[in-house]
Amino acid sequence: STCDKIEAFLDGPFISQYVNVINRYIRGLGNILVVVVYLITLLLVVTSFGIILPYEQWYQPPLLLIFYSLCGAFLFVNIMYHYYKARTIAPIYVPGKDNERWCFKCEHRKTIRTHHCGICQSCVHGMDHHCIWINQCVGSHNHRHFFLFIANLTVATFIITIAGYHTAYDHFFEYTNGKSFCSAYLDYAPLQSWICSIDGFSRNAVIFSYLLAALLMCLVGFLTAWNMFLISRGFTYIDYLQHSDHVAMNPQYRNPLNHGVSRNWRNFLGLRRNRSFFRHVILPSSHSPFLNEEEESVRLVEDVV
Repeated sequence: STCDKIEAFLDGPFISQYVNVINRYIRGLGNILVVVVYLITLLLVVTSFGIILPYEQWYQPPLLLIFYSLCGAFLFVNIMYHYYKARTIAPIYVPGKDNERWCFKCEHRKTIRTHHCGICQSCVHGMDHHCIWINQCVGSHNHRHFFLFIANLTVATFIITIAGYHTAYDHFFEYTNGKSFCSAYLDYAPLQSWICSIDGFSRNAVIFSYLLAALLMCLVGFLTAWNMFLISRGFTYIDYLQHSDHVAMNPQYRNPLNHGVSRNWRNFLGLRRNRSFFRHVILPSSHSPFLNEEEESVRLVEDVV
């Protein structure tokens, strides 16, 4: 398959020595990017709640601004929670059977949905890809948290671009129209004096944050849509590549992991055992992922032991 060919190429004697060095640098870069994510989030929160929403008093009704504020606070909690869980939950280990593949690096059998990650230096069940922004792989252990992180981030950036349009426009053309956060008299702007004491901060923060939010809305929104397509088909990204190989060899091949759109989503979101969508998806929840019937039975036995 394509994945096996890529793995064999990377494990070759000439390439492997360079790959190992690159993997170490990627791991180090991931640690830095995690800090960058938190710093960018802090800037977006300060700009949105400290500048954009107070300034929008000039243009939008109070009830709508209260709605934006409540949505923003709710989304912020969800984003931080799912990001933390996505980057800290350890991979799930599901042992392979005697006739399944052998991982020469980890020295154990691995199931067909288990793949070795050279950056993480471990086998990852249900591996989708290695994400440098969470500094670990996205797999069965954290895929739900990763998806909910990017989904909530997409909604949050969309709200910023909609709610902050007038603020961004006035600060883009501040030198021609004379309107800005620091020149306006605002009733509900507790951070105005502090923000305006830093010369040029409000204008630069608004322009940078608005453009960043618009960029994230497009890029992360595309990633969210791509994940929705894969989840609806019962795939991870690696499953999708393997499925493409099977179809190329046999056009009649059908994906055994696809149980229908509704069941695929319920399995992915872990909505079993009477779990509700509101309590376990809309609200932050740490319930375990659903793998499949056979693999889940192995997991339950390991939990009991």
